[in-house]
Amino acid sequence: MKVEIKERKLTAGNRSLYLEYYETGFRKKENLHLYLVPDDAPNAKSLNERTYNRAREIQAQRILNPPTFESKKKPEENQRAKTMTWLGWCDEYLQCAIEKGDCKKMVQHKGVVRKRIAAYLKRANRTDILLKEVDRDMVSGLFRYMREYRNPRQIKTDGGKLADFTLVLFEETVKAIFNKAVREGLIPFNPIQDLAKEERFHVPDKHREYLTADELKRFLAVKTGTQAERTVQKAFGFSCMTGLRLGDMQRLRWSDIKDTGEVLMVSIVQQKTGRPVTVPLNELAISLLPPRPENGEDTIIFPLVKKPDNVAKYVRRIKEKAGIEKDFTYHSSRHSAATLAITAGAELYSVSKILGHGSIVSTQVYASVNMEKKAEAVNLANGIFG
Repeated sequence: MKVEIKERKLTAGNRSLYLEYYETGFRKKENLHLYLVPDDAPNAKSLNERTYNRAREIQAQRILNPPTFESKKKPEENQRAKTMTWLGWCDEYLQCAIEKGDCKKMVQHKGVVRKRIAAYLKRANRTDILLKEVDRDMVSGLFRYMREYRNPRQIKTDGGKLADFTLVLFEETVKAIFNKAVREGLIPFNPIQDLAKEERFHVPDKHREYLTADELKRFLAVKTGTQAERTVQKAFGFSCMTGLRLGDMQRLRWSDIKDTGEVLMVSIVQQKTGRPVTVPLNELAISLLPPRPENGEDTIIFPLVKKPDNVAKYVRRIKEKAGIEKDFTYHSSRHSAATLAITAGAELYSVSKILGHGSIVSTQVYASVNMEKKAEAVNLANGIFG
């Protein structure tokens, strides 16, 4: 069996690495969750060489111990493929998501995707189209339909036009539906692969404000005037190290801080997504924690003011004292966590898990940070905030 390392270009400019297995009449891919930074990024040569070395190690292991891939029936031999409709497969995909325990919001999202596909097929008078008959033209038409679709509940916001990220996540879900069908032997390949770049949706080049390492040091060094202001300052710094959202920080209790004996970590179920996330704490994050009370596991760690607007007021007050001219909010701490980690060399896949993203597409936007700003953040490490 031939095992080769391959690259796949991502929309944000990074490249992902995967293994391709090949024998006569057989080809299989394995995603390594390893990512190369753009060649013009700071320390790109050393970072990419290290990533490639890890890929070569995995390649060597696979050559010595080849994986066994369960062979699927060819579509023409698969009896289900003869009668499976596109909508019928969407129903099975949705039911599978429910059975495997996807969070409520993710199940709702997949249900909406199924609803949009059904509406498109009804308009095209193809509601009974078989899954194996769906080609690139049919999928291209679906994507055009989504570009033209207007949400009646948001008609006052940009005329109800769907946001770029909504369209990207729609495509990711449709792609996942087809990929599962390929794995089940219902179709030979994913028709989305045949679409031209301009026919697909892309991560928007949207600026997300964040703090550099130097700016974060200045923010945390400000002498605060009140306890409420001081709590916001520490919580903001903690979020910059962990990526936790404001809503999760307002509910964070000492019982969410776990000590494994080797590392201290925060482990929660995200309020927004319902997905669990566990983040190891570095020295700065630990230093921002107040003293742990005895027998106070249910105690709120950062007793922040309830209204987000009041939290934002304190953030603005502190950043003005620090002389930071950027216009940022508390949520910018989450952007800072992602950007500082990626520009310091962390893999996109690892950062996506820290942030609790359901798809790496949501994380890719942080990989296109201005190169000059990347250089400022590269030095982020334990000890420099002392």
